[in-house]
Amino acid sequence: MKTIQLQIDDSDCESFLNIINNLKQGFIKKITISDSMETVSDKEQKYYENLLKNMNEDDRTISSKDTITL
Repeated sequence: MKTIQLQIDDSDCESFLNIINNLKQGFIKKITISDSMETVSDKEQKYYENLLKNMNEDDRTISSKDTITL
């Protein structure tokens, strides 16, 4: 058995699903639909939360108003 992943624009999703549903019977075993937003594992999430929690204010500052010149 093979797994195929496709990226479809939201505007074309309904048309694509209509085509797939016509082929599904006896041909496609399973259809899974998900948004393209990537997720992180629970372990990664806890790591990043801990990292943010342990940062001090200087670590969180990317730039101050004093250093920006327009």
